[in-house]
Amino acid sequence: MENKKTPYVIYWIIIGIGILSFTVPIFREYGIITTLILTFLCGIFSGAIAMVIGKRSFMYISGLLLISPWVFLLSKHFIN
Repeated sequence: MENKKTPYVIYWIIIGIGILSFTVPIFREYGIITTLILTFLCGIFSGAIAMVIGKRSFMYISGLLLISPWVFLLSKHFIN
């Protein structure tokens, strides 16, 4: 029997990994490259799962995850 909550759990795990990738630049010198790649991949996969689920708000969250590293770099540029 298929569980209907499995896509939701997988979606939030991927979103959590994408958000936690922002801790990588703290511990590694060139960690922003890893953050860019990881958040981009997490945003794409979470967007695909959101389309399968059919929740528009989840698609918005995935879109924000896609652009978040670029906003992080932009804000870091203006702060320094």
